[in-house]
Amino acid sequence: MSRTHALAALLLAALPAACAIFDDRTDYDRHRLTDLKVPREGGDVFYYDVTISGAFPADDPKAEEARMRWLDGWLKQRGMCANGHEVVRKRPFEYMEDNPAHRDLRYEVKCKPAPEKKP
Repeated sequence: MSRTHALAALLLAALPAACAIFDDRTDYDRHRLTDLKVPREGGDVFYYDVTISGAFPADDPKAEEARMRWLDGWLKQRGMCANGHEVVRKRPFEYMEDNPAHRDLRYEVKCKPAPEKKP
């Protein structure tokens, strides 16, 4: 067997393992349909941008529930908002607003402050 054939066989054998990475459909949809953005100018509000699709329509409660799970996943992955978060505002993108990923909705989100310690 030539080196080329051996390499091709190895890559084909590894393909199912690579596909298993995306076996979790929730994580796949989170990455495909959402982004978390921290404004360059800073502040206590950050943005959660989402794409609306046929499977996750804008006004569907189950789709909104999935989008909130995805937001929780982003926050956990980035180690943000240990005390929880609140969505301050949900809105469509404005016409001239910077939107390079062509998302449909923008959530303005704030981390909840740590509870005050009692003396």
